[in-house]
Parts: sequence; C-alpha cells; structure tokens
Amino acid sequence: MKKISIIAFVMLLFVNVSNAQLRFGIKAGTNISSLSSASSVIDEVKGATNYQVGIVLQAKTQGFAFQPEILYSVKAGQFNNSTVSGILSGSDTKYQSQNLEIPLNLQFGIGAGPARIFIQGGPYVSFLTGALVNGSVKEYKDVKNNINTFNYGVGAGVGAELLNLQLTVKYDWGLSKLGQEDLLNGNGQNINPFNELKDRNLSIALAFLF
Repeated sequence: MKKISIIAFVMLLFVNVSNAQLRFGIKAGTNISSLSSASSVIDEVKGATNYQVGIVLQAKTQGFAFQPEILYSVKAGQFNNSTVSGILSGSDTKYQSQNLEIPLNLQFGIGAGPARIFIQGGPYVSFLTGALVNGSVKEYKDVKNNINTFNYGVGAGVGAELLNLQLTVKYDWGLSKLGQEDLLNGNGQNINPFNELKDRNLSIALAFLF
C-alpha cells in the first residue's frame, strides 16, 4: 500500500509539472547581508550592502509555483575585533564573498487577473568563487582558502507579480559555518573568526519573466 501511495504521488507531481506554465527570467537585486556568530571571538558584527544578479525558471500551476534560480550573489559583513589583526593589519575589518548560489523556491500565491501575491520558501546551496577581507589600512587579502567552498541554508519571503514583473523580499539563514581551517598568529594561537560565522542575508530583487 505504501509503494502504491508513493507511485501515485510521483504520478500526480509529474502531471502537475507537465501541465505547468513555464517562464524564464532575469533577476537583479540588493543584498543587505550580515554575519552571525554565537562566539565571543566576534565582538561586534555589522551588516553591509551588496548585490545579486542571475536567471530564474518558474513552473506555475494552480496556486503553486516552483522557482529555481542561479544567482551570482555578493555578500559581506563588518566586524571589529583585535584578533583579526593576525589575518590583516587593522581591527576594523570588512569581509566580502562572491558566491554562485542556487535557491530552490516553492511559492504559494493568490492571483487576481494579471496580478499575483505569494509567499515562498525553500533551501539553497552556495559555491564560493572568491573571498576578501579589507582592514583599516585599506589593503586586501585573499582568504578564499580559509573559507568553506560549499555552504547551504534556507530562505523565506514574500513577493508580488504583475504581468512579467516579479518583486521579492526574502531572508536567508546560512546553516553552515564559513570557516574551513584555523589560521595561526605569531603566538601560535588559532585566530580564524570565520570558523564561528554564518551568513545572514536580506534580499530585495526584481525579476522580468518571459
């Protein structure tokens, strides 16, 4: 009976997807990102603004839509801690990461003519393409080798569509730690603060669907 139920569910899902309205689109928006830490290593964490651009695919049927995306997403955070001086001279440090991000959004909405309002949520995976820190001395240092190449998380948000335009506001919670390995200062102490950091990001984006 259990196998029959699973087969029936898969068949129903296939029918819904095959009957779905498919649309492609381009997307761009603003990232208001920050870094979260439960450790006292980071005394103060502040947000920073960056951007995201990419492409989307929307499969919509009845009140539901599945919208996977491929985004180039730049995130950042600022923190003030003297232990960062082992990574970069100066204590006022800004972290910036460039990521290839793939959100898998499931939407549920209510339509009225050419307009639609929806809520959305789902997981995402992220692949690091670059990472830099910038200290008060205005020098940059590549820290990609000290950051995890693969990260993941979940997001939730709201949105509205009017004809070919889609506006979304979404918040992402990174679930994996950014740090990959410890760095050592001159005293042989572990000082990599990225081991305790996770991404947090609020995005406001506009997409045009064809």
